[in-house]
Amino acid sequence: MARKKDELHDDLKKDRRRKKTPKQYRSKRNGSKAEVVENALVKDEEIIIEARIHWAIYLKAIIVFVFSSIVGMMILELGALLFAAAVLMAIHATISREIFMLVLTNKRVFVRYGLLQVDVVDIRFSKIESIELERMIPGYLLGYANVVIMGTGQRYVVIPFVGNATAFRRAYNKVTLDDEELLEEGE
Repeated sequence: MARKKDELHDDLKKDRRRKKTPKQYRSKRNGSKAEVVENALVKDEEIIIEARIHWAIYLKAIIVFVFSSIVGMMILELGALLFAAAVLMAIHATISREIFMLVLTNKRVFVRYGLLQVDVVDIRFSKIESIELERMIPGYLLGYANVVIMGTGQRYVVIPFVGNATAFRRAYNKVTLDDEELLEEGE
């Protein structure tokens, strides 16, 4: 009897593990970006990688805050105005960080961007010309890049401050090149 209980307990554990997303995609809070995408997945589609927005998105707000502190020691009113601007910039960065989403599956790329008009786009691999990385000197030093997805036609999407941009592009290249090799073998 005790053995059957243990077997049942082990089976329940296995079932729970199967239903969860892989650890690397799980978020500490409910409603993670990967969970949003999971609801839109089709049969045999799985998440490969989710872009991580880098903390450098707050860099402008931090610089303005430091500047406001220095100016505020000399001219109080101007320092207060700059401090208010820094707070607004931090709020904008926080909202943008929550809205920006870039997820790669084995069949397509999901992108969510915008502030006043939030666009959600899913692009099949056949409609993507290239994925490019834009890096300025701060990006090289701090380890982030802007990911630019060039679609067929006139559409392109830019997701700024991606912390794992090279890993994202590498994963995209691996998936698409593997698909191309399978097609060539089939012919």
